[in-house]
Amino acid sequence: MNGHLQTLVNDYLLDDPEVHVWEATRTEAEKAGALALFGEKYSDTVRIVDIGDASRELCGGTHVGHGSQAGPVHIIGESSIGTGLRRIEALTGTDALRHYDHQIHILNELAGLLNVHPGQAPDRLRQRLQTLTEAQRHLEALHRAELNTHVQHLASQKEHFPNGWLVTHLIPNLTTPDLRTIATGILDRQGVVILGTESNGKAALMAAAGANTGLQARDLLTEAAHELGGGAGGKGPIAHAGGPHPENLPNALTKAATQARELLK
Repeated sequence: MNGHLQTLVNDYLLDDPEVHVWEATRTEAEKAGALALFGEKYSDTVRIVDIGDASRELCGGTHVGHGSQAGPVHIIGESSIGTGLRRIEALTGTDALRHYDHQIHILNELAGLLNVHPGQAPDRLRQRLQTLTEAQRHLEALHRAELNTHVQHLASQKEHFPNGWLVTHLIPNLTTPDLRTIATGILDRQGVVILGTESNGKAALMAAAGANTGLQARDLLTEAAHELGGGAGGKGPIAHAGGPHPENLPNALTKAATQARELLK
């Protein structure tokens, strides 16, 4: 829509419409169809500016002598200023030309990065983005498969106790959501899962407790979190803890696992 409007404006300005300035009373100006914009206050005698047959407005400022002197026009935005009213924001004259130059510079730089002619840059960029999207989907699928492998492996490593079972393990370079995915994938109503990871210089713990164990997951991590220099959060069957001391992660995991073993006996 803006592109069509911009073309109409520039085509009109290229026809070089005459700019005519005249004065009249406010009443005469309004009868002649002059628009009073922006809620400004006017005296009894007003200045009217006509631009060809396209515009007639009350205006106290100066204007170009001919319409072509205002061009080119480049629309950069629009916004609502009321019901059924839109404000068009545009650059004109040398400002518009500088804007065009800047856009061309960006396009040429992009084309250089893509190693194509500027006219081919949009299609090549779309191709690259599509390839990137497909690669990201593939990596996400591989990551899900990796997490599922952890689930299958750890599910076979259960320690059994009179009041339930326990799985505890340290897995490096995972995120807290990854730990949650693995923990909930292993968990059933009888079990407890406590996992730890170190990533980007920070440590994280995740605990999950089955409903039949009668345990609160957060209670299993409260003391362990102190080892990491942080605190435990969460309630009910899932809790997490973290801190800036990954070097203490093995001790923290051991402490949480020892507490769980005592409670499950």
